[in-house]
Amino acid sequence: MMKRSWSLAISVAITATSAVALADPQPTQAEVHASSAVDVTFADTPPARRWVAIEFNPVALIIDKISLNVILVPTDHHAIVLSPFFAFTATKPIYIYDAAANPTQLPRQTFTGGGGELGYRYYFGRGGPRGLFFGPSLVLADFVAEAQNGDTKNYLELGAAVDIGFQALVLDRVSLSLGMGLQYLATSTTIPQQQFPADVFANSGLRPRALASIGFAF
Repeated sequence: MMKRSWSLAISVAITATSAVALADPQPTQAEVHASSAVDVTFADTPPARRWVAIEFNPVALIIDKISLNVILVPTDHHAIVLSPFFAFTATKPIYIYDAAANPTQLPRQTFTGGGGELGYRYYFGRGGPRGLFFGPSLVLADFVAEAQNGDTKNYLELGAAVDIGFQALVLDRVSLSLGMGLQYLATSTTIPQQQFPADVFANSGLRPRALASIGFAF
């Protein structure tokens, strides 16, 4: 009788131990290692926010034009660009020769005026005017053509342009831009064909244009 009781007790103990083991399995070594691993993921830190960039366009000096860009970026990716400019250019001296090789200079003309561009740019970067961009703009300018004899003619220049380029903010402050585009300009008065660069402001037509600017963002 005593022997049968001990056998019954041992069976009950084994059954209870097995039930506890099944109810609460011990973690494996891989599970212990995974639970103790440190999360080393770093959050993506956004760049410093810049709302305005003011730039000078040195490449415009090639066509006797002084130009600035004021870039307003009220929200990520979207910008309004204001580009006032002033231009003063003249035809180069042209001489014709008679039978005796005596030179005669053709009348020289100058073209003076100013205006501006109003444009939109979409930037692929964040935090201001950063990264690849593209966008259209409208052009309006008022010019005076003056002949060598003093005769003058006022006219308007109207047009549109589309540009693509890349802009970087070095040290989050110094703005550098490079790009290219196409523009079509039309004059309100027909003017005889002029030489480059006077033809840019005096004659209607479709022309390529280059963008290069340097400035400051804040």
